[in-house]
Amino acid sequence: MDDSLYDEFGNYIGPEIESDRESDDEIEDSEFQDNKLPEDDGSDGEHHPPGGWITTINDVEMDNQIVLPEDKKYYPTAEEVYGEDVETLVMDEDEQPLELPIIKPVRDLRFEVGVKDSTTYVSTQFLVGLMSNPALVRNVSLVGHLQHGKTVFMDMLVEQTHHMSTFNAKNDKHIKYTDTRVDEQERNISIKAVPMSLVLEDSRSKSYLCNVVDTPGHVNFSDEMTASLRLSDGAVLIVDAAEGVMVNTERAIRHAIQDHLPIVVVINKVDRLITELKLPPRDAYYKLRHTIEVINNHISAASTTAGNLPLIDPAAGNV
Repeated sequence: MDDSLYDEFGNYIGPEIESDRESDDEIEDSEFQDNKLPEDDGSDGEHHPPGGWITTINDVEMDNQIVLPEDKKYYPTAEEVYGEDVETLVMDEDEQPLELPIIKPVRDLRFEVGVKDSTTYVSTQFLVGLMSNPALVRNVSLVGHLQHGKTVFMDMLVEQTHHMSTFNAKNDKHIKYTDTRVDEQERNISIKAVPMSLVLEDSRSKSYLCNVVDTPGHVNFSDEMTASLRLSDGAVLIVDAAEGVMVNTERAIRHAIQDHLPIVVVINKVDRLITELKLPPRDAYYKLRHTIEVINNHISAASTTAGNLPLIDPAAGNV
């Protein structure tokens, strides 16, 4: 063996061998015979390209073909999913402005409620006549703690001056004439101060035009109570007999004393002493007496800076 015919790694680098050339020719001849078209006998009716050659694609070669990621098909098209009769649109996610919600909320523009017009016991002309006489006009604010019965007390005054009933027998509740907002009726709480002009009589049957303001009892709406007291000539303090003096009751007393307003106390819900607390008559008396004493203590404490004001006493006619 001649070492010059091989390199240092043992690879043959000499002239081409005759046997290798013949094997390559045989392979080319076999491929030519496989790709050669059969003679056209007119039986199949197919049209072949000129030159007698066709291109055949091997399935194995298609499987091994490299496909770019952007050319791959991962999901079916919209036509394959929904059909050709369905029009599909691909919109930009920012097509809709941010100010427009995807699902519009249901907006109820009705925010106030009312009742049908009812007639009063006095004529409108008589009411206008009282308005023209300032000596017969009284401005009063109903103040007190939350759920102590200010709005229901206002309903009692409306019943005394109107041909109507403020009690709804269907749901066994009062109409709450001054709760004119929808949320006030739903939450069973007063939010805004509501005034009403009523013609009321005193013990001598003397008629006065009373501008009564029903104020909220919640501490978060105490600004409505403060503004109403600034416009009033007096304050009617509503106190629950069972709960007694509460936080907003003390605040109402303090504001009324600062504005030098006379206070009239109405002890409401006395039946709770019997139905809920189960108190005997003597204990119920002491409970009511204690409530009046607590109110007088707050009046005395506030009167040190605002001046001396009369205390609350049933004998004085202010309870």
